Amino acid sequence: MPASTEPMPGARRSPSPYPRPSGGKLPAGGSVDRAERALWFGRPARALSLLAAVPANPRSAWLRGVALIALGRYGAADDTLLPIALGRYGAGDGALLPTAPGARPVLRSGSGRRYVSLALSALGSSARQRGRYDRAAELDAAALEAAGTDVEARADALVGLTADAIGAGTRAVAERRLAALREVADPGWRTAVRCGWVAAEFSLLSDLPETAAAAAYRAVRCAEMAQAPRHLAKSLLFYGVSVREVARRQAVAPLFRSAAVILRRAERLAAAVEAFPVWGVACRLRQETLKEVAVTGEAVAQNTYTTIAS
Repeated sequence: MPASTEPMPGARRSPSPYPRPSGGKLPAGGSVDRAERALWFGRPARALSLLAAVPANPRSAWLRGVALIALGRYGAADDTLLPIALGRYGAGDGALLPTAPGARPVLRSGSGRRYVSLALSALGSSARQRGRYDRAAELDAAALEAAGTDVEARADALVGLTADAIGAGTRAVAERRLAALREVADPGWRTAVRCGWVAAEFSLLSDLPETAAAAAYRAVRCAEMAQAPRHLAKSLLFYGVSVREVARRQAVAPLFRSAAVILRRAERLAAAVEAFPVWGVACRLRQETLKEVAVTGEAVAQNTYTTIAS
């Protein structure tokens, strides 16, 4: 990877799934549609405000749960998502949550399977972000069971299962899950971005930072073209971490500075959309990276002096 790694690719933007007409005004639509646009292409807090007056149903409750996770409000997210996972918004549409390690969900039939699965995946994400990888894996396995033939739900579940295995450090399991994820037909930009995240994580776990940086860079490009700032912030976070690992391997101070710049952009974007978990991690990692810039610079200077002196 070159020392002058570009933190923000200058890729052409493809049309957003929710195109914005001239003047910056969003097209007319129901409150749930506007909330979903705000969640993916704006601020999660705006999505919550739009959903406040909407009667609870599987879709609106799932969107609310995802927005709460994006804001770092995990307990409230769990309270919102659990009724969907249990099928309480439609008779017979739910899956019973596994309560013991290795337990399989008891799945009922019904049209609500999609949101049961998506809710279980979101619950898995909530558990994973608190370091509860075993519980997250149970929830994601239940999500995969509930997904059926729904491509997006299946992809979400496999992304979660891959991330659970990476978090637990089980490389072989993560590799199998990632392979299964890549076989799922691509349902859209969101899955493509999230696949980039877990591919980067898996490469870092496998001590392949250059491969991780390439995967994260693809996620950055995809999120930028979708005009999805929250996903772009998290993609930049993975990209910055990957570039930092390349810098560590090569002991190149300019690469550390590039990583710090990338993480700073992630930090600013996350702050702009109030994605507090991403913002907090980006802040911490940027500070750590800046310290490594100074240490690496001193080491390089010392090596140069030793070479000249000898």
